[in-house]
This record gives sequence, structure tokens and C-alpha cells, in this order.
Amino acid sequence: MTPALAIFRLPGDAAGGMLFSILRKDGLLVLNQDQGSFVEDLSGGQLFILVYLASTLTACLVTMWTIRKELGTVFGMQLAGKQLVTSLGSAFILAWLWNWIA
Repeated sequence: MTPALAIFRLPGDAAGGMLFSILRKDGLLVLNQDQGSFVEDLSGGQLFILVYLASTLTACLVTMWTIRKELGTVFGMQLAGKQLVTSLGSAFILAWLWNWIA
């Protein structure tokens, strides 16, 4: 996950928070350890993109599992793929705008 984060100029140490956010949406809070020292080192734009990606990249696993169970595996995978592509595309645009404006 570290190479993907580098595209957005995010440190590799943020990968753990991203992975935990896939399990639970509040999983990103692991980055707030040590009284938020990691988060304090991020710029406003980096923090925004990190939280944006963590919250939109995927639904939580319970939600994805329920969609798969109720609507089928193919539909669930298609929906997850669309969400992933939309999240990454919009994050690219937001990161570009942030760098252009800031």
C-alpha cells in the first residue's frame, strides 16, 4: 500500500491506518497514537487526502459482506470496484486542486 500512498505524497507509515479503516471506519484512529505525533507531522492537504481515502476507498468489510450475501458476489465485486475507482479518481482531483490552490 506504501507505493500507492506515495502517489498522493503520503508517508508509508499511514498504510496501517488505511488498512484498519477497511476493517472498521474508525480504524484510522490508530494514526492518533502517541498523542497524535504522526498526524501533527502531516500537512493539512495530506491529512485531508488521507482521511478522504480511508473513508471512501472501500465500504467496511461488514457492509461489503452483507452486500455480497444479499445481492451476490458479482454485484458486490462490481460495486466495490466502482467505489474504489471513484474514490481514487476523486482523490487525484482533490490532491491536484489542493496542490494548485495551496
